[in-house]
Parts: sequence; C-alpha cells; structure tokens
Amino acid sequence: MDHWEAPILLESNPVPNLEPNLLPGILGEMVEAVSISTETPPELATGLVLPVISTALQGKFRVQVNCDHTEPVNIWTLVALESGNRKSSVLATMTQPLTDWEMHEQKRLKPIIKEAEIKQRNHEARLKHLRARYGKAKKDEIEEISMEILEFEKELEEIPNQPQIWTQDVTTERLGSLMDEHDEKMTLLSAEGGIFDILAGKYSSGVPNFDLYLQGYSGDSVKVDRGCRPPLYLKKPALSLGLSPQPDVLRGLVDKPGFKGRGLLGRFLYLLPDTNLGYRTLKTEPIPEEIKRKYHSLIASLLGIEQIRYEDGQIKPYILRLSKQAKKELHCFALQVEKDLREGERFEFIKEWGAKLPGAVARIAGLFHCAENPVHPWANEIGLGITQRAIQLAYMFAEHTLLAFDLMGADKSLEQARKIWRWAKRKKLRTFTKRDCFNDLRGTFRRVTNMDDPFEVLRERHYMREFQQKTGGRPSIKYNINPALSKGW
Repeated sequence: MDHWEAPILLESNPVPNLEPNLLPGILGEMVEAVSISTETPPELATGLVLPVISTALQGKFRVQVNCDHTEPVNIWTLVALESGNRKSSVLATMTQPLTDWEMHEQKRLKPIIKEAEIKQRNHEARLKHLRARYGKAKKDEIEEISMEILEFEKELEEIPNQPQIWTQDVTTERLGSLMDEHDEKMTLLSAEGGIFDILAGKYSSGVPNFDLYLQGYSGDSVKVDRGCRPPLYLKKPALSLGLSPQPDVLRGLVDKPGFKGRGLLGRFLYLLPDTNLGYRTLKTEPIPEEIKRKYHSLIASLLGIEQIRYEDGQIKPYILRLSKQAKKELHCFALQVEKDLREGERFEFIKEWGAKLPGAVARIAGLFHCAENPVHPWANEIGLGITQRAIQLAYMFAEHTLLAFDLMGADKSLEQARKIWRWAKRKKLRTFTKRDCFNDLRGTFRRVTNMDDPFEVLRERHYMREFQQKTGGRPSIKYNINPALSKGW
C-alpha cells in the first residue's frame, strides 16, 4: 500500500477562549459577572464593553504612538453568535450606564431646552411682525427695518439638542445628522447585523454607502450628502461600533462591493465564541451589586471628562503618551505583525486587517489606561502592563479574526476546496476525475480551469493524490482519496 501523509484538515482550528481577566480591574470583573449571570461566553460582554468605554472617550483622547502618528480611541467590535444567546440582554446590561447618562442629561437640560424654545418662539413672532412691516414699508423705512430684522436674527439662540451618545440600526444619512448634532461623535451598538444591509446600499439604490463609517473610524474629515438637504461637513468625526450578528451574516461579506477592498471589514475586531446553548444550567446568579455599582461609576466618570473646547467651538483632544517601555513593546509587536503580512504567513489573506492591528492595540491600551486612571488620565503615561494586556487581547482577536475571514470566504481557494471535499464525501468517492467533479459542481465553477487552485489545496493538504490511468490512448488523469479519510465509506 502506498504511503500517505496525514491529512491537514481543511476546517479551521478551534479558537482559544477569552479569559475575562485579560481586561483590567472592574472591566474584567464586570465581563465575568455578566457572563456568569447570563450563561453567555465572556467574548460577548467583552465585545460590547470596549465600544461602551470608547463611547465615553472618543473624540476626547488620542494615543501618541510615535512623533508623527497618533491613534484615536474609538473601537469597532463584532461578536458573531447565534440567536438565542441572550445577546439583547447582555447589550442592555453593558449599555445601561450610557442610557442612564442620557436620561440624566435629558432631565438636566429639559428646563434649559424649554426656555430656549420659548425664547425662539418669541423671537420668531417678533421677526414675523417685522417682516410684515417690511412688506408694507415705505422706501425710506426699508433699510431701518431690514437692519432690525438682521439684529433679531443674530440674537436667535440655537435650541440645545436632546443628549444622545449611542444609537442602533440607522441610515447613513441619519447617522451623519446625529454626529453633526452631537460634537461629531456617535456609537452604534446592536445585537444584530442589519447595518451591513444598509452599508451595502439598502437605502441608496444598491450603491454602497459607507464613507462616513470609514472616516469616522480614522477621524478624517468627511462630507455627508443628504439628498435634497444641504450636505454636512464633519471635520473630526469619531464613530464606534459594537455588533453581534449571527455567524451566517458574515458569510459572503467579502464579496459585497467595496467591503473588503476599501477596508471596511479590516476595521473590526472579531470574536467568534462557541455558544453555550445546550449546556446551560438555567440556574443563574445575579450580577453582584458592588460590581455593577463600580462599573456604572467608572463609565459615568469617563463620560464626565470635559473636552478641551476653544472659544470658536473647536475641540482639541487630550494626548495619551506611552512610556518608554510600553512604546518599545508596541514596536516589537508591530514588527511581528509586519512579518505576518508576508506571503504564506498567517495574515496573508487578511492584510488589510493585520496592517491595522498595531493601531488597534494603541487604541485598546488608551481605553484600558483611562479605565484604570479615570481622573486626569492624561497626567500619567500608558504603562508597560496596560500595553501588554492590550497586546494579549490583540492576539486573541487575531485568532478569532482568522476564523471570521475564513467564514466570510477571504481565501477563495480554500473555500472551494471545502466544497469539492464535501461533494466527494457526500458521494463516498475513492477515485474520481476532474470532469466528474466539474459536471456536478457547475454552479460553483464556470470552467474546468477554475478548479485548478482548489485541487492544488486538496493535494497540498494530502486529501487526494493525482495518478494516470492507461487507456490504450491518451492517459486519463484521476484522483485517489486519502484512505485515512475514505475509510468506512
């Protein structure tokens, strides 16, 4: 019997489980408590707590990576988990401090807004009277009334907006308006993945519409077109995302126009935990009140940090600096990631994601630092310990992200090889020809030559071996299945 190498499995290796203590202090404690209380994987609470902290800090801080490079602290996370895993409950728990802050601010501003509305109505009534006079005025009275109207219009005060710092599924146009109304900042948090349909053009005639998202991640200026209304110009937008769609939502995302090529998918930090469904005790413990209180207190403190605002309304972020050791640690990590971007290395098929990973570490380190130092966080440097935590978490994200992009179909040849293998396994084949496979899988392969790459994957992974069968004329090329895989068929 011919010797066969052991097959290298086509399916991805299991991803490691996330330990809540990767997150510092009360963040890790809250993640663990929510995970135990809801019997959900800790990855879910982790993927939501990061954008919650980011909501409190985005636009206020930037991390100084080196002399000419700073990173904002807004974060995009995606936790792919099946429905039935209490995602909405975990989302409500992790975002409760944000909701509490909005309600408190709305209550505080209610009399101020009411007073501003009354003043505006009074001014508008006076302006209406003046304009009526203007329409009937004599020629020598027009200039005087015109000047009076101009003075009144200058005195009109803007009515303060109802405070809002996060939203759920929203059109791109509406998101731009929300950001314009709230210091160019907003966070989108959702237990579903409907936002991808919107980004793919659900409300824009099938035309992808996510420039605002891309610029909101990086903090670059952007113009938001709003149909028949005047466009909005956002100078330094800051947008955080925390999504938890079902895994099936990820399938085929790389094929949506612009999603991969323009870097949309490369901005998310992915987690794909195993579901607990079928293994829960259904005897849950409530979140300890002390942990809940500390978590709410921390988020409230971070939300309470005032921005640096100039007289002309411009906002300047605080700069968070890395210690000498932390900067060296981050640089070493970035060099390793750079090697991983090479052909044949682990990030070969997700280069756009890997290239952003060191920047994501700086962002996470900034968030962790502020969570550990909620009072004047700019007064201290980001230390080595915090940076190492951020790097550890980044390695965790990397393993999950490889699985996520695999699910999306980033490596086409590997995904096609899996389809061929499922076909051979379903038919319980031990030997077949490429023509046999092509005839049955025409829906996947338009030409026989399109099968060359996935066939090579199957050969390299020792799933099959090519041989020539003499027929009296031109030899027929066939493929044998590895006996270790076809045993028992």
